Amino acid sequence: MNKIKQEVINSVDGRKYPPNVEDDLNSKANALFSEGIGKKFLQYLEGITTNNVHGPGLGIESLAHYEGQRYIVGIIKARTEMGKKIPDQSIERRVE
Repeated sequence: MNKIKQEVINSVDGRKYPPNVEDDLNSKANALFSEGIGKKFLQYLEGITTNNVHGPGLGIESLAHYEGQRYIVGIIKARTEMGKKIPDQSIERRVE
């Protein structure tokens, strides 16, 4: 059998995706979070995660929980920024 090896690229989330899947995820993040209500909501998420400082004495379980939240918000922000660089951002594609 002759299997065609599909090109994959390393993603911001640590996984590997074909370029079309990566572009789709990034364009969707951009459509959702780059302006308007989505942008304001992302700012809110940053405020309660990335910009939140926890004092000493925080248990390891809580610390791991908060770092996981920061990681997810970081992925959303990175994908939103990468989505801005995708040329075809027509409204039809953004709504899919």
